[in-house]
Amino acid sequence: MPVAAQAQNISQSAQSGAYSITLKVLSAESFTGSDSEMARDGGAEPNAINGPEHPNHHLVAFVREKGEPMENAAVSISYREVSPIKGDWTSLPVARMHVAGKGLKTTHYGNNVKLGPGHYEVRVTVNASKPAVFQFTLSR
Repeated sequence: MPVAAQAQNISQSAQSGAYSITLKVLSAESFTGSDSEMARDGGAEPNAINGPEHPNHHLVAFVREKGEPMENAAVSISYREVSPIKGDWTSLPVARMHVAGKGLKTTHYGNNVKLGPGHYEVRVTVNASKPAVFQFTLSR
């Protein structure tokens, strides 16, 4: 069942094999400067808030195994708009990051992305497991 965005914040959880995955859709977050919200630990380069794509959301997955955050998982994320127009799957360049100043216990995976209003489907795969599938609606 789709979840409507309120203040562009969405949080949904699913289980895929041994992994508990929480997908979050938040406002785009910074990775650079003294006010940075995220610290990159590896993976793809972050999409900068003021970059050419002008991302407006932070699409990320928190992955846990046996209740503990996974600090070195192989995570892939793909997404597509399914309404009002059904689009093709887009692979998100996945950065591994943690909340600045909070340490590796806050490790998560994803990137900033530009999403418009609509209904979306997201697939998150961890260590080649069966993908967890999420659906949500952004109202603005």
